[in-house]
Parts: sequence; structure tokens; C-alpha cells
Amino acid sequence: MGGLGKTTLAQLVYCDERVREHFDPIMWVCISQDFDVTVITRKILECVSSENFGDKSLHALHENLKQKLTSKRFLLILDDVWNDDKMTEWEKLVAPLKFGQRGSKILLTTRMGSVADMAAKMMKCKRESLNLNELEESDYMSLFNKHAFLDVNPDDYKNLQPIGKQIAKKLGGCPLAIKVMGGMLNSCMDYKYWKKILEEDIMKLQPGKSNIMTILRLSYDHLSTNLQLCFRYCSLFPQDYMFKKRILVDMWIGSGLIPQSICGEQRPEDIGNEYLDLLTRKSFFTCKTSEDWLKIYKHYFMHDLLHDLANSISLGECIRGGGDTIPQTVRHLSVEMVNLLSIREISNLKNVRTLVISVKEDNKHNANHALEFIEVVKGFKKLRLLILDVNFDSYKLPNARSSLIHLRYLSLSLGKVVNESIKYDGLTNLVNLRSLDVPNHVIKNIPYISKLTFIHKLQNFIVREESGYKIGELKNLRDLHSLCIRELENVSTSEEATEAKLNEKEYLKSLTLEWSKGHSNRAETDEQLLNNLYPHINLKRLCIAEYQGVKSPCWMIDLSLINLTTIELIDCKGWEHLPPLGQFSSLRYLFLSGLHTIKQIDCSFFESSSGYAFPSLKELFFVDMPNLEEWIGVNDGCMFPQLHSMSITDCPTLREIPTLLYGLRDLHISNVGLTALPTINQDYANNNQQEHSKPLGSLTIKRCEKLEYFPTEFFGKLNSLHFARIENCPKLTKRGISDIEVPSILSSLTIGSCGDLEVPLLWSANLTSLTWLELLDCARIASLPPAQVCARWTMLSHLTIKNCKELSSFGGIQALISLRSLEIEGCDKLIEVAWLQPPFPNDVCHAPGADTNLGRPEHVEQTPNGQSFPYPPKAHHVYNFKRIEMH
Repeated sequence: MGGLGKTTLAQLVYCDERVREHFDPIMWVCISQDFDVTVITRKILECVSSENFGDKSLHALHENLKQKLTSKRFLLILDDVWNDDKMTEWEKLVAPLKFGQRGSKILLTTRMGSVADMAAKMMKCKRESLNLNELEESDYMSLFNKHAFLDVNPDDYKNLQPIGKQIAKKLGGCPLAIKVMGGMLNSCMDYKYWKKILEEDIMKLQPGKSNIMTILRLSYDHLSTNLQLCFRYCSLFPQDYMFKKRILVDMWIGSGLIPQSICGEQRPEDIGNEYLDLLTRKSFFTCKTSEDWLKIYKHYFMHDLLHDLANSISLGECIRGGGDTIPQTVRHLSVEMVNLLSIREISNLKNVRTLVISVKEDNKHNANHALEFIEVVKGFKKLRLLILDVNFDSYKLPNARSSLIHLRYLSLSLGKVVNESIKYDGLTNLVNLRSLDVPNHVIKNIPYISKLTFIHKLQNFIVREESGYKIGELKNLRDLHSLCIRELENVSTSEEATEAKLNEKEYLKSLTLEWSKGHSNRAETDEQLLNNLYPHINLKRLCIAEYQGVKSPCWMIDLSLINLTTIELIDCKGWEHLPPLGQFSSLRYLFLSGLHTIKQIDCSFFESSSGYAFPSLKELFFVDMPNLEEWIGVNDGCMFPQLHSMSITDCPTLREIPTLLYGLRDLHISNVGLTALPTINQDYANNNQQEHSKPLGSLTIKRCEKLEYFPTEFFGKLNSLHFARIENCPKLTKRGISDIEVPSILSSLTIGSCGDLEVPLLWSANLTSLTWLELLDCARIASLPPAQVCARWTMLSHLTIKNCKELSSFGGIQALISLRSLEIEGCDKLIEVAWLQPPFPNDVCHAPGADTNLGRPEHVEQTPNGQSFPYPPKAHHVYNFKRIEMH
């Protein structure tokens, strides 16, 4: 039965910290009813790699996945699996998974026990299953009340509670049905309405049967007409599709689902956001929130049963995938085509408003086929939205859209660019266009773009001196939300810059102002130009790049941009004095890079009227500032009270960093001229801030060759540190530190050429959570810790030792009971010891679970002296070894 919470339970497992500490990597793939092994394998790979595997064969995907999973203890979650009979396909899917570390797990959710049987059979493992049942009364009432009385006090509606209890009881303990019904009732807290739902609808449900689809349809019927239309529209997307709010709302508007006539004084974007929030509140969508240390991401998705409902009620109106016959009534269509000529199959659908086409042909396209494809697309005269994903580039394709004058949303993904100099003047005929998502080489070659007065985003406007490309073209684009202007040196005069009317663009949230690298303008010219490009007060994100002026623009000094949340100043090499950025009370992200003339950061930078400099700042980056010598902190106030991440890189003359707050989560310092690390002070933060802050979790100190000591009790304050990397700091001493007690929660530690701290860091006995240890270029370490220390490293699975020339003893390495990967390189003395006395006796090669290929004498590797030793040696207690390398 669907809707019982299988996926929700799997998500709880996926997000649990204890699970994340035990498995690496953890992968999540939604399967649904289309069991395509190549697609599934590609999705698994995308969970563990940032590479693009779009055009790889299944064999190539298998090889890549084997490399990623070998010696890794992984958890793979396969959600919503239906296939229980394609044995060959299952064999192909699990083939590379067998190379994972012993103890790896596959967790799948399914409505059919036969699917679990098939997976267990293919993996030759025992099937363990958990069957979910309906909720007990106390649980389903708690869930019902949460949704039915959302944002209200239930005690104010005691007259509704008995009716609610009767309704909830009839829903059969199904969580999805309870959530959706509760959301529906919450929209009208009226006794007569609830009574009517109970008597006319709920009482008709047959006991003992699955009424889930009936309940979902009932809730859908009680949506407003506009919400129903927006919900049905989402059947165009595949099951388990993750929506981004902005894109979905833009598509609703582009397809005409939110006409201007219903908006009144509100903007269509605001109406669309309200619609999505309402559908989410009523549980037709689920909002999934994820956090990547510092940023929060929101995606929306539909439960598979709700997706089934959308499909069933949108037949004849919204169709995904096509088929043998497509009704003439279709208004919104999404199709994947085998080749360009497949478009003939839909060429007669002249009333289509939404058209999403993806062409999957791998072969080179015949030019005639491309021309026919273009001609057919030109025939859809009533289109409001067009998304084309094709792997060819034809200079005629963008201009071919010029006849589609009703288009409001245009997205083109093209193949390799053939000619970047073609003008696309035909696109300016699309005077109703609001969303334009086309490659940069198309954007920069649209002359007289001022005709597209409704567009919201313009990411590559390149200023030229010729007519049709001057900065004045931006004058009438009042609805812009995001704008990037490049090659600003081509603006003839500072007066011409005012023609862009940036100060009148009240909806503009993101602005990038960029000159060409190495342009020849005088500093005064750039300064006057930038002063005249002052944006509207509503701006949130600002980036300035390659500016050659010395002074800050007046509009950054007078602090008029009170809504700024992000500032990036990049490669502005002549900028001498930073504006008082500390007073921007909403600023959350500050990135300064390539400011070569800045010598001092002083009180003017931190100037604040509130007593708190940078009161909202979360992320701070100083990069490539070679002449920065002095950073003067704030004596009588608090600096960065909300800071989560700080990275100082390539500032070799910076001698000191002011005191940091306890709530800092991520500290990265690389190639900085410090002699001492900054102290971490808890005194600045009030008790409330300390209670809710997450202390330092990641610490990286690299290439600080002048660094001599850490503050007293530095490590004692880092009780939440998970990741530490200290390398290439050869002058470090134990000055002021009696004993180093690295926090027991630490899971990854890299020690590399860090002077007198090498041995104390390594011999810290409290590393009970350590899973990954690297020793790099350590000149002071002669032996690994003894067995009594190693025995406490119960989680250590990966050990890498490179170029530790004085290391000549394995110490108590045999006590590392979880070690499964050992790599030794450039350690001549240690390799010689391993040849004379292997650290792990060879009798283990026959231990339970051991790889019997390991430890055999025929695997021989040469030592630096030309002698040979059995490779690789095998451990007595370590049954899970997958890799031992010695070079």
C-alpha cells in the first residue's frame, strides 16, 4: 500500500548522523516504474562524483562505479522500486556494487515483497524486511491534529475536535491520507464545512479497503480552480522530480496558468509563490530542506500517489511521453524524441501552449533533418512556453523562435557552438518574453534587447560601442531580477552609464558589474563610471570584477544599499580603501579576492552604529591579497557575531587575525604570514547565542611557514571538531601548550610537516571516532603509537603515510581492528622494516572474510634498494582489508 511512510522512514535513515558516521558514501536514487539500468547506474554515480556521465556507456559507468566503491563501506538507498522480474537487468545493476567493502548495505523501499526477494537473490545475501502497517490511533490523531489545526490553537476549536476524530478514524491510519485531509480541513475552520465533509464524503468510504486515491481525489476537488490547474500541470514532470521553487513558478506563469488578470496589484511571481506554499501546506507537495554547512536549499516534490493522481486527472490536457496517439485537446506536452524527425508525430498539435522537447539522438544530425525540425517548431504559433534540449547547434534555431510571438518562457540547451558571431535579432520579436534561458553566445548577440521589456534575467549583456549593444539598451528592462553587465570599458562616458537606469529597477536582486581583464581605462574613468551605476535600494547581491579604480563608489560609502546580503569584489587590483562594509546589517556573504593594493583592514571597515560589526555575516573569504599586512579588530564591540565560515588564503604578509567567536564552524587558513593562530573567544557571545551556536567543526591550516604556536588551550575549546588538517607549518612549537587533547569526536586528521606538534597530535589517545588518518612529510615522527594508543582508534579505516623519512616502526598498528586501507609511499626506512618483519602476519589470508589474493608471495613489489618483500602483508585481526599499497 502506498502512503504509509516508506520513503519518509528511509529519509530519516539517510539523514541520521549515526548512519553517516558508519557509511561512506551514502547514496539515494529514486527508481519508480522505469527500471533502466543505465539511468539508475548513472544516478548512483552522480551521488558520489561531480563529473558528468551523461554520454557514458553502461560498461564505462560500471568501471567508474567500481573505482568509487572499492574498499568503501557504502549505503545505497533505492526508493520506490517496482521491478521484480527482470533478472538480467538486476544482475547488471548489482555487478559493480559487489566491489564495496564488507558491511555495505542496500536499503530499498517497495510495495512488493517480491522486489526485496529479487534484490537479495541477486546480491546473494539474506533478505531482512520491515513491513509498515497503518498508524495506531494515538499516532494518527497526533498527525491529523498537526495538519488540521496548523497555525491555530486547537483549544479554540473544541467544537471541531469530535468531528476531526471521526474523520481521522475513517482514513485507515494512512499517513499520506491524514496529512492531505488535514491540510484540506485546515483551509476552512468552519463547523458546517467539516460536518459536510464527514457526512457527504468520509462516511461513504468502505471499511477494510484502501481508500487512499478516493481521499486524495476528494482533497483535490476541494482545491480552488487555479490550484487544481497548477497541480495538474506538474504531471509533465517525471515521478520523484525535485522542483526548484523559482523555476516551477516561472513555468506556471510562462504557460499562462497565472494570468495577469487575476493578480490585481500583486505580481504574478508573488501569486505563484503563494500557490506553491498553499499546495505544500495542504501536503500536495513536500518541501525538502537540506543544509550544506552554511547554505539552506529547498526543493519540492510530489508523493508518487499524488503524481499518479495528477496523471489521471490531467489526461487530454497535460501529457508526458506522448505515445501512439496524442489527443488534439492537449495543451501542455513533454516528450523525449529518438531523433529530430520524431517531431513529425506532434506537428499537428497546433493548440499546444507548453512544449518540452528532449532529443536523445547520439548520431550526427543531417542538416536537412535539423531544418525540418526547426520548421515544425515554428508552426506552434500558440506556444507560451518552449523548452528545447537538443544536442546540435544551428544558428537558425534561436531565430526560428521569432514567429512565436506569444512565448513567455524560452529555454534552449544546444550542442557544440559552431559560430559565436551570428546575430540573433529575431529573438527581439518575442515581446511577451519573461524568462529567457539560452546559452551565453546567444545572449551576447541579441541586438536591441531593450525590446524585451518583460524579461527577468539577463546574465551576459556585453557592452559594445555599436548601436543595439550600448548600455542604454537596459533602460526599459524594469522587471529584471538578475543582471550581469560585462566589458564596461566600452561605455563611452560616465554620463552614458546613467542611461542604464539601474537605480529605477526596483525588482533587481542580483547585479554583476564587470570590466575586461587588463583593460586600459584610467582609474578616474572607472571611478566615475561606477559612481553612475548606482543600483536600486532593493538590491541583495552585488559583484564587482576587474574594476581599476582606487576609490569606493559613493553608493557603497553612504550605506544606502541596506538590503545587501552578498558582496563579491574580485580582481579589483587598484582598490586602496574598502568601504565600511561592517555597517551593512543584512550582509551574510563577503568575498574579497585579488585586491592587491589593500594593505590594512582597520576600524573604518568594521564601522558599525549598532555596536556589532557585520551583525549578520555568515561567510567571509579573503583570497589573493598579497600586500595585506594588518588586520585591526574591534576593541569595544563584537565582530562577526554570526560568522560560520572564514577562509583566508594567499595573504602571505598578513601577520595577525583578530579574536574569533566560539560559533565559527569552518576555519581555513592557507599561505598566510601568521606567527600565531587567532584565539577563539566565548566571552563576546551572550549565553543565548552560545546555546544555539555550533562550535568549530572543520579546521584547515596549510602553508603557514611563519606559524610558531597555537593559543593556549586551543584544542580544549574545540569539542565539536570533526575534520582537522595541519600541514606545511614547519616552525610550529608546543609553546604555551602542556598537553594536546584532540577532541574525541574528530573523524578525519591530516598531519603534515608541522614541527614539534607532529608527535603530540599523532599520539593523542582520545581519537575514538577517527576514521581517516594521513601523515605527510612528517620529519619528527619515528614510530607509530604503541598498541595501547592504537587500540583506542577503534573506527580508523584509512591510513595513508607519505614521505615520512624518519619513520621506522609500525608501533601498535596490529591493534587497528577496523583498518581496511593502508597506503605507504616514500618511507624508505618503514618499507625496509616491513620487508624484514611484516606488520601483519600472513596467516590471516585464510581468515573469515579475507581476500585470499592478499599476502601471497607471488605479489612482489620492489623496495628502493632493489630488494623484494611479500606484497601486501596481511593482518591478523583485520578481516576487511581491501587495499594495501607500498611504494
